[in-house]
Amino acid sequence: MVVTSTVLDGVLCLLLISAAVVTVTAATPQESTGEGRAADVASTLAMTTASVNYTLTPRSGTTGVEFPGRTGGALDRTAHGTLTHLLARAVVARAEVGDERLSHARDGYSRAVVGAVRGAVRSNHTRITAVWQPYPGSSIGGRITIGSRPPPDRPVHAATVVASSGFPTAGEAAQRGARSRGIDGVADAVAGGFVDGQFPPTRTRIAAGGGSPESALVRHRYRRLAGRLNVTRSPRPTLADGGVADANDRLEAAVAERVRRDLRASNTSAAAAAEGVRLGRVRIVVRTWP
Repeated sequence: MVVTSTVLDGVLCLLLISAAVVTVTAATPQESTGEGRAADVASTLAMTTASVNYTLTPRSGTTGVEFPGRTGGALDRTAHGTLTHLLARAVVARAEVGDERLSHARDGYSRAVVGAVRGAVRSNHTRITAVWQPYPGSSIGGRITIGSRPPPDRPVHAATVVASSGFPTAGEAAQRGARSRGIDGVADAVAGGFVDGQFPPTRTRIAAGGGSPESALVRHRYRRLAGRLNVTRSPRPTLADGGVADANDRLEAAVAERVRRDLRASNTSAAAAAEGVRLGRVRIVVRTWP
């Protein structure tokens, strides 16, 4: 699996797809599959690759960040990977906090990936569900479903594939935190991995400098996340004058507080919460029926 990217793609830690041209290369039989066994469909997703050209399209009005009227192709990207990989990243691209999307810059991404999946796997007699749930009882996460529900009177076959979300796994850090500080330690580990995955400090400093469309996009994403997490203390998270570390610290504190609330509301022990941390994984379940 290979993903081509620029510095900004590394900062985003997501492959964002919109207005895409999709070329699918099947490593399985050329005809679409889906009515057979779930394992065969899962194999198709894992072995079929797609190349995607796309353009990042943030809604600048939601954060006050202004983007140049003409970007000169600066927000155009190309990604390549298996359908499993692309679908996993599509779920993260549609991530929500509570019931609100973190970003709409990626709206075209999921549409392009779903189209690529439908081109390789018939959606009739097949349902594919991809879920990103970073920790037990998480209010942060994403979901994409392709295909209808199976009829209640049909036997259903299922297969599960686990793919990388693009974020750090954070599992070992969560377990260390659970042993030393309980739920607070788990929450801090998850928050640190989440913010580092969204905004790696070195790459973010490089990408955020200047007045380019890429710089505007990074500022937009910071403000969007800060607003959703109610980071209202003054000054607002800023990237100017080496402020990436400070901005990340503020975001981590807000994320950790939300994770603590979620874990305590779920009545999960610290050890069980740490064991259930799946920040770096997306679970894709394939169900088929006759």
